[in-house]
Amino acid sequence: MVDARIYRGFVVLVAFAVIVFGFSLKTQQHGVGTTVATFGDYFAGVDNRIATLAADYPQRAPGSAGDDRLASYVASSLRATGGFSVSTRSFAADTVAGRRSLQTVTAVRPGLGSGTIVVVSHRDAGVGRGSDGLSGTVVMLDLARALSGETLNRSVMLVSTSGEIGAAGTAQLAASLAGRQVDAVLALGNLSGSTVRMPVVVPWSNTDKLAPPLLLNTVGRALVSQAGLNDRSSGLGGQLARLAFPFAITEQAPFAQYGIPAVLLSLSGDRPGGGLGARSAVRTAGMGAAVLQTVNSLDQGPMMGTPSAYLVLSGKLVPEWAVTLLALALILPVAAATVDAVARTRRRGHTMARWLGWVMAGAVPFVLSLLVLLVLRGLGILSFAPPGAVAAAGLHLAGADQAILIALPVVAVVLGFVFVRPLCLRLLTRLPEVGRRPQSPAADAAAVALSTVMSVLALIVWVLNPYAALLLVPGLHAWLWLAQPSARRSYTVVSLLLLVGILPALLVLFYYGNAYGLSPLSLAWSLALLPGGAMSAVMALCWSVALGCFASGAVIGLRAVRSAAISPEPVVTVRGPASYAGPGSLGGTKSALRR
Repeated sequence: MVDARIYRGFVVLVAFAVIVFGFSLKTQQHGVGTTVATFGDYFAGVDNRIATLAADYPQRAPGSAGDDRLASYVASSLRATGGFSVSTRSFAADTVAGRRSLQTVTAVRPGLGSGTIVVVSHRDAGVGRGSDGLSGTVVMLDLARALSGETLNRSVMLVSTSGEIGAAGTAQLAASLAGRQVDAVLALGNLSGSTVRMPVVVPWSNTDKLAPPLLLNTVGRALVSQAGLNDRSSGLGGQLARLAFPFAITEQAPFAQYGIPAVLLSLSGDRPGGGLGARSAVRTAGMGAAVLQTVNSLDQGPMMGTPSAYLVLSGKLVPEWAVTLLALALILPVAAATVDAVARTRRRGHTMARWLGWVMAGAVPFVLSLLVLLVLRGLGILSFAPPGAVAAAGLHLAGADQAILIALPVVAVVLGFVFVRPLCLRLLTRLPEVGRRPQSPAADAAAVALSTVMSVLALIVWVLNPYAALLLVPGLHAWLWLAQPSARRSYTVVSLLLLVGILPALLVLFYYGNAYGLSPLSLAWSLALLPGGAMSAVMALCWSVALGCFASGAVIGLRAVRSAAISPEPVVTVRGPASYAGPGSLGGTKSALRR
């Protein structure tokens, strides 16, 4: 059913795209330095101040009385520093404790020119995590004292937020900064830990865009100079996972969607929390000095640029256009072979509309589950539905939330396969036939329809996020060959083709589970919170259709293998027109007569 010659002909484009990909690598911009002397004296005794605040404000759940009292303390401390215009804003947001009223404290020191540098730190902490968030708060207050004696070229905005888990505070801040000239955002995480988890400078976001390399290298240069830390970025596989399936859970994540460059500086890496174990006074002071040097460098340096998508390979940058070209080149061979296969299928008497509907019916249960999640979020039934992504490690959800987040979507999928999908298939039987009996097995037409849906889906995802399209490429190529009868005769071959298609998604899930320390159940409900929040409904719909394609592919392959086992292909014992059409096949020639 599939013409391998067409497929091989378009594979040449892949070789061309790989060559272009190799030549697209370019050198990164070096970090910006500063001529202003940076001293760690401003941050001497920072650990003692952290311990004092932890004792004075032990309970700081987001929106609680302790959180509000600490906000008042931060505001009064910033006012006492001098040179800053301080204001407090209250707003309602979803937090780990439910919907709460949160306070954001903002202090602005104007500069001589245009542009703004934002330094943001959360101050809240969950139950039993007394010192969480306080290292960034104390360093920010010390930073205010250091900047009060400087003449600034750019305005500096210091922001104290609440709602760290779920990024409620920074999501509101990012929306308020949209449209303004913001040069960079530096989010302060855990700056007092005795252990270090790479990367210390976190650039990820809730989109396929990340902080510009110039900003990353500027912060990294300050880390080496002041804290003696040489930051390391994620490997190529981790970068692809982050860009193809964005799942950033720390506070720099919401800014990229507004075109604002932002990074997180944290010794805990891209995991929230930290600061519960032993602290190193020297390291904390060094981290504070690195923050001060970064602000001075940003103040004197050029524009950092806007968030963009890129890969870092052997220290070189791979621009987004090169990945986009490669992804398209990998899609085109299957798309071209599928167009030819559709024409063959129609000539053999199959109704493609019916089989396209059959494939899409496999996605109905997953789309139904997605609708359940969106309705739960939209109606406010979930007690915890933050704007940002959340990792379940360390959180304790109520039993009702766990049942809603796991049971209801699973029930929706089961009901979809048991009731809704069969109903859709019965409706498809009412479609008119072509007018003649199909000349090839139904599995051929179903597999071609599957390849058609996958090709269209891959092109749509490619437009939305070319990195995400790379996750669909293995399944796109592997499931194309389900249209070949020879590939459907063995359970081993069918299983291998299905596994190749689903393997990239499994690797991404394993990566995030390992990166955030999540159990399979915790990972499941963390992902259930993404649609309508950190993940757009359109992209969630695309992934639902991809799951439906996998289900349809499994049905095609397993039914075909079972059918081949029951009715094996007959062995040809008499040669005739069906197997031989040369001279003498029908008799009547001298060469066919016995001599």
